[in-house]
Amino acid sequence: MSKRFSRPVRVESDCRGCPRHFRWGQRQVQVEQILEEWEEAGCWWRGELARRVYRVLAAGGMIYELHHQPPGGWLLYRAYD
Repeated sequence: MSKRFSRPVRVESDCRGCPRHFRWGQRQVQVEQILEEWEEAGCWWRGELARRVYRVLAAGGMIYELHHQPPGGWLLYRAYD
């Protein structure tokens, strides 16, 4: 089961640009492992740029989907339970 949020979050990334932790409201979430990583083209006909998507395992066992769309914006797109 998952819940869609699509909300901006602050992400700290490593030297490759992969998320290491993110702030969601008052919570700081530590990324333990990147489970999947892929690129989505976006709606090019609307002028959307491609975005990088990360499905991550966080400390505590929750799984999140983070989207990074240049020039630097991050979204918490989905949380899985």
